[in-house]
Amino acid sequence: MNLKKITTLLILTVLCTVGFAQTLKQDPNLVKGKLANGFTYYIYKSDKDPGTSTLRLFVNAGSLQENEKQLGLAHFVEHMAFNGTKHYSKNDVITFLESKGVKFGADLNAHTSFDETVYKISINTEEEKNLEKSIDIMADWAFGVTFDAGEIDKERGVVIEEWRSKQGAENRLRDQYLPVLFNKSRYAERLPIGKVDILKSFKRQTIVDFYQKWYRPDLMAIAIVTDIDPKKVEQYIKAEFTQYKAKSKDPRVYYELPSHKDTLFSIVTDKEARAIDFSFFHKIKSSGAIKSEQDYQQQQIRSFFNALAKNRFSRVSQLSDNFKDGSFSISNIVLKNGVVAGGVSLYRDQVKSGIENYLLELQRILKYGFTAEEISKYREEYMAAIKRGAKEEKSQAETYLNEMHEDFYVGSVMMDKPQRTALALKYAAKIDSVSLLNFLKTKLTPDNMVVLLTAPEKDKALLPSQAQLKTLMANALKQKVSPWNDEVEVPKQLLEKQPIAGKVTKEEQLAEIGVTKWSLSNGTTVYIKQTKEKKDYLTISGFREGGMYALDSTQYVTAQFVKPVTGLSGAGNFGRKALTQFLTGNSASAVLILSGNREGVVTNADWKDAKTMFQLMYLKWMYPNADKVTFDQAKRKALEGLENAKLSPNYAYNQAISELLKGDDDFASDVTIERINKEVKFENIIPVFKSRFGSAKDFQFVIVGDFNLDSIKPMVEQYIGGLPSGDYVKDFKYKGPTGGNKAKDILMYAGKAPKSTVNIFYQSNDVKYDYPDILVQTLLQEVLKVKLRLNLREENSGVYGVGVSVSSTSIPNPLIRSRVSFSCAPEAADFLVKQVQVELDKVASRPDYFAEDLKNIKIQQIDSYKKQSTKNLFWSTALRNQFYFGFKDFSYFTKYEEMVNSITPAEIAEYAKKYIINQPGIKAILMPENFKTLNK
Repeated sequence: MNLKKITTLLILTVLCTVGFAQTLKQDPNLVKGKLANGFTYYIYKSDKDPGTSTLRLFVNAGSLQENEKQLGLAHFVEHMAFNGTKHYSKNDVITFLESKGVKFGADLNAHTSFDETVYKISINTEEEKNLEKSIDIMADWAFGVTFDAGEIDKERGVVIEEWRSKQGAENRLRDQYLPVLFNKSRYAERLPIGKVDILKSFKRQTIVDFYQKWYRPDLMAIAIVTDIDPKKVEQYIKAEFTQYKAKSKDPRVYYELPSHKDTLFSIVTDKEARAIDFSFFHKIKSSGAIKSEQDYQQQQIRSFFNALAKNRFSRVSQLSDNFKDGSFSISNIVLKNGVVAGGVSLYRDQVKSGIENYLLELQRILKYGFTAEEISKYREEYMAAIKRGAKEEKSQAETYLNEMHEDFYVGSVMMDKPQRTALALKYAAKIDSVSLLNFLKTKLTPDNMVVLLTAPEKDKALLPSQAQLKTLMANALKQKVSPWNDEVEVPKQLLEKQPIAGKVTKEEQLAEIGVTKWSLSNGTTVYIKQTKEKKDYLTISGFREGGMYALDSTQYVTAQFVKPVTGLSGAGNFGRKALTQFLTGNSASAVLILSGNREGVVTNADWKDAKTMFQLMYLKWMYPNADKVTFDQAKRKALEGLENAKLSPNYAYNQAISELLKGDDDFASDVTIERINKEVKFENIIPVFKSRFGSAKDFQFVIVGDFNLDSIKPMVEQYIGGLPSGDYVKDFKYKGPTGGNKAKDILMYAGKAPKSTVNIFYQSNDVKYDYPDILVQTLLQEVLKVKLRLNLREENSGVYGVGVSVSSTSIPNPLIRSRVSFSCAPEAADFLVKQVQVELDKVASRPDYFAEDLKNIKIQQIDSYKKQSTKNLFWSTALRNQFYFGFKDFSYFTKYEEMVNSITPAEIAEYAKKYIINQPGIKAILMPENFKTLNK
């Protein structure tokens, strides 16, 4: 398991650093208070998302507060909050909120970790009473969970299935190394998921005891971001929360990871692990609260250090092929502890040498820090980003809520944007190599080191022993290393000569959607949508039908490498580093894309950098580079990735599903090791690229953002109109997937984890891909999500979650595919598959069965559409789809709500009947390896 995966599993809070001196000022827009009973509240007025309020209930307790009989019950309480409270019986909370446009999982959720439990609601509050009701719901979560014995017994299965869903190689490796990393601490004994035997058998009073002891006013807070008057919100909060008193006065104890002198080692393997990863963790005190300017300065230095280390190892990987990916950073890992951590992913034929080379580069940083050039370059990027952010008047609700979270749990001061921007610019200018090295020295001591090495079991013989790792690390300290030297020559301008401009030959106004259409002389078309979401910011999305399926079959596998190789090799006279250096502090970016059935480009920039953006797009389009080291790395990683993929218990299962789904799709079948070795040649990368980008004819471009038409027109004419025109290959060499004419089953056995994986597919080629049919599919998908969740999870306690997708396309050929997927206990798989069929049959035959659910789903869809339709990403994506797929009209933009509301339950039932019930399905079940013997 690589460092990124390990830290994803472990890092629970990301805070800042200790300090003193000049106190920071709290954001004047924040209303913060504390009731007489100790309950804290935060209210922030924001008009960023009008008519929407986002709420969090913070509980200053998590799994660390459990006693030996309560392991897993902090998390279980979170589940029970959705299964009945004082004022809301089972599912009433979910039903009410869904009727107001709230989607379970996306807008309504919760999480539990070692030190905290957090509940979340995001709701439409154009009707102010919805906010009052949401506050009431949170008060019930805080003090009114009923813990019905029957509901507890039902939820046991759900929580156990959540545990089961996470079982596998990564979890087994973690179970081996975590006790070493958390060495003799409470953290090692209090994983939030708990212990299965306790989850199965705990008494009701045991969970009630935890709830009453730790869910109390002095350990709780509510945080709300809304456009409603804070004075009104404050009244709601006081009316709800003042009445409650603590039933316990037990101290809230804070725990730390204990110190140890010796370096601890954990070398672990697993049959199903898919990578060899070396990592180390040097445990330190956590950064603590940000209350002063010095605290902020220390946090900023840490941020600089982490970014510079990331850039350094990225560059090391570009220049050599000693290891896959390296990292080095300083972060918090638990509430009271942080880590100086590093890690590297290794090639199996270079395990020891890869570790040696990684440690050598690590020593180079420890001894010399970073060069003036590296620091200056990053500082320029950082300050440019800060200035861009300062132009945005309002932040997302999530940003404010995260800052309130830090205030409540850690004590950091929530600053307003002007103060934060001023401090960022002030202290960024002062950061140099000396300050970075001094900062690092304050974090490093010889103690509290843990070294981990994880790998596939088949590679166990390749791994160094603990003694050998000690030697490798000791030798690294003795190595003579020279300062980092990576100077490159940077050309003065992107383009040696400017393209000959084309002309706009025709202008049309698509008045219905507020879009200007330009037809250009080189056969390209440009659609322009002016928006105000981001001031002085624009994006371009260019696309054309074609892609890999328009290539000769012998080029298909090589085409898989075109984007990663050309994208990382610079362009024209610029190598990768030179191009990056040239663009330092510039917001312009451009990425060319070659996918299965489409070629395209995506660019974005602030208006001041728009010309650079256009030039960068033209440069990468016309003068692509292919770097040999980059190619070799991409090929080597792909080969080893395919080899290691076979170690996954899902490998043969997924292959079998793919074979049944794809029909006659021949040459574009799996990219195998044999095909890569035989077909992929470095000298073919650029020719394949040019075969798809040699002509821009028929390309369509969507430009979205805040700009002036007259100002952008010359750049469009020169850099889009100046792209070459001419003939190009249009024909697809693509067949499949097809629906088939009979049902097919897959039953396979693999894997050690005690879980089954179930996938059920239905597909057909007889489908219309246009509106309103696409909306019927979406509504059918959401109906099935609700009904399957209620059956499989709520009623039968058989799954933690169930995935449902109903989607279609017309390119490269018409296809609609429906999928239901879940993991479960192996012994429950057949029963749950039958329950899926029960629900599918009901939806297809009884429109009345889901009519009430459909009303809520329509509200959710319309509310989501309204929120998204103000954003650049919405317009860029929706307009691209509109013109790429050639929809018959603009009804998605002009009649969305009308279309959604006009769709009847009967239409959805008929759709389910036609595309699911009447289609031959594919039922694929993967059982654990040991069931192969049991089932004989």
